[in-house]
Amino acid sequence: MRLEIGPNIGNNKVRLDFKKSPDRPNNIQSYEIDKSKADEFVKKYNKQEQQLLNLTMLSVAAFSIVGWIGGIKKHSWLWAIFGIPAGIITGLGLGALISSHKKNQLMDKYDVREASK
Repeated sequence: MRLEIGPNIGNNKVRLDFKKSPDRPNNIQSYEIDKSKADEFVKKYNKQEQQLLNLTMLSVAAFSIVGWIGGIKKHSWLWAIFGIPAGIITGLGLGALISSHKKNQLMDKYDVREASK
């Protein structure tokens, strides 16, 4: 989901919303940021989003291969078969952890806060 600048909410702040799409749930939170920082933050956030997705896919592939090779080294096809799903789960978990940390770090840097309802 891509982030976009929404309407002004007063006190020189704007609301940040996730771009509407058919699969977007109705209860996604909105955020607020100073108007002067909004363009730069949205640009960096959306660029970082693609980079983090690529990193997650790379970690899934790498851990899947490591799990498969580990199974082969044990000379057991059972370990090789279960090593791939374990690698996928590990890669997704690691990617999600890194993504969450990086997004929170960027939001703290630009003083982005959850919008009050």
